[in-house]
Amino acid sequence: MRKGFTIIELLAVLGMIALLAALALIFLTPFAAKGRDSRREQDIKSIQSALSLYINQKGTYPVCTQEIAVDGSTDCLSSQLLSERTIRAMPLDPKYKGIGPCEEANSFLYCYSSSDGISYVIHYQLETNSVPSKNAGWQSVSP
Repeated sequence: MRKGFTIIELLAVLGMIALLAALALIFLTPFAAKGRDSRREQDIKSIQSALSLYINQKGTYPVCTQEIAVDGSTDCLSSQLLSERTIRAMPLDPKYKGIGPCEEANSFLYCYSSSDGISYVIHYQLETNSVPSKNAGWQSVSP
């Protein structure tokens, strides 16, 4: 008698593994989106904390001539917060691709505007309804 598996048995096992992997992917995808939304909320709180430190040091919020997409280094907000050392590194949206205008569907980035230095608005997009009292879509926060 020969030891080992037949090709049919191996194919059956591989088929079951593929099916389980597909099911896991289908059921775990929403958890990934919820995790990204949670991170977005934490990122926005970090940016707001840095802005609070900035206004305490400078007396005004960073002024940008128009709404800007935060790129983490060269944009108006990032360069000022990093140069004043009110934040170590600017957080970027977990799905940030470096492109896309603010407040457009599927543009996952953080946007900042402050034309007077007295107040500001940060826009960001949530993927799910998992954050209490917030729906999926674009959100706004101010001081």
